[in-house]
Amino acid sequence: MNLSRVAIFCVAPMALSLAAPSPALAQASTPSTFERAMLAELDAPTRAEVERRAVAGNTVKGVIGTILLNNYYAAGARRPGRALTVVAIDFSLGVVVFRRAANVFEVQRFNPQTLRLLR
Repeated sequence: MNLSRVAIFCVAPMALSLAAPSPALAQASTPSTFERAMLAELDAPTRAEVERRAVAGNTVKGVIGTILLNNYYAAGARRPGRALTVVAIDFSLGVVVFRRAANVFEVQRFNPQTLRLLR
């Protein structure tokens, strides 16, 4: 094998991987039916913000979860500094469930149009 064939053998897979769109990026650019239903619940400014942030691998569901987490901390978290994850979002009831630890959950109500937490 000569040096040029070795170079092509090494460079070709990298070039192809850069040229082909990844499935995660393709999925993020086209929201699922469920994600479109979530977007339909939001008011225009909030929907625009979610759509603006739901790019480059970020899903609509993930962006909405992040916004709810940020709003939770902005509204005054019960235990600031503790890690939280969003485990469930129910738009019809306006409820989000956060997980603090393995079996410790917190339920918060939110406005389904603006994603602001209700206190």
